[in-house]
Amino acid sequence: MSWVVAIFGLALLIVLHEGGHFLVARLCGMRVERFSIGFGPPLASFKRGGTIFQIAPIPLGGFVQITGLNPSEEFDKNDPMVYPNRPRWMRLLTVLAGPIANYLTAIVLVFVVLAGFGAPPKTKTQWIEEPQAGRPAAIAGLQVHDILVAANGQMVDADHPISDIIKASEGKPVQIKVLRGGQPMTFAVTPDKTSGAYQVGIEIGAAGPRTPVSIKTAAKDAIVYPYYASAEILDGLYHMIRRDVQADLSGPVGITKQIAKAASRGMVSFLSLLALLSVYLGLFNLLPLPALDGGRAVFLGWESITRKKVDPRIEAAVHTAGFVLLMGVLLVVSWKDIKNLIFKA
Repeated sequence: MSWVVAIFGLALLIVLHEGGHFLVARLCGMRVERFSIGFGPPLASFKRGGTIFQIAPIPLGGFVQITGLNPSEEFDKNDPMVYPNRPRWMRLLTVLAGPIANYLTAIVLVFVVLAGFGAPPKTKTQWIEEPQAGRPAAIAGLQVHDILVAANGQMVDADHPISDIIKASEGKPVQIKVLRGGQPMTFAVTPDKTSGAYQVGIEIGAAGPRTPVSIKTAAKDAIVYPYYASAEILDGLYHMIRRDVQADLSGPVGITKQIAKAASRGMVSFLSLLALLSVYLGLFNLLPLPALDGGRAVFLGWESITRKKVDPRIEAAVHTAGFVLLMGVLLVVSWKDIKNLIFKA
């Protein structure tokens, strides 16, 4: 059931992203020919309001086909409803509508979590939210909600992460002290090397009950959440580019697996992860890369500066190359996720 919920959650984020493009395009008087979840020939479809809505077999995202958005396609240059013939600000708003929808989705999800379940514990104390099956921590006997106290004699908390001690062990056994039901216990855990770093296979969260907050506080914190989440994601990307941390990319299969694990832990974990993934999806699409929304915005920005449109053939070639490269990366990452899923099942 958690996998069904996970697939629904990921599909929802894609639908809302593409729905942002669709809604704004229609409000701006553009003709939308197709709204697709997935790529490839349709598995199921219906037509309404001049738009074909479909589900396709390749689950690597989705798209909204707006007449004239693809610079290389043929269209009536005198038709006022095609993308190139709409005002520049409308085209830009349509391009940015998908990421904006993702940010709004994250705000709503965080508000629901905060208003309905309260804020995370303010304590720096941490506990194990999940020891991954078959990994060193689970094999050694660590359990859900074991409170982390120390590792190799060093105190661990939010300011002194246990991951630093585990990485420094270079694969040697780590003595991890926890509190279980108020009783101290110590386990010898031998890290394994995953994605280029020594790990023991635990997911960590703040220990203790959530704190109730007012509707006003929930709304304020939810509104600023996308900003702080985006800043943290960009900081991680910066350190990944600098090779300060090991890159560990996941495609739709790996992401669905993480959502399923969050769903199995409860509604708060599920909605919180969906909110974070929604920010990821919005921010990723804002990157100034070909075929992404940010890449299209770059061409519109250049058009605004130069006061003339870019050669459609050049723009089409750039976006096509970007799309092919992006699909290639997604396929490679997805194959890695599938192999991990099979061999670790």
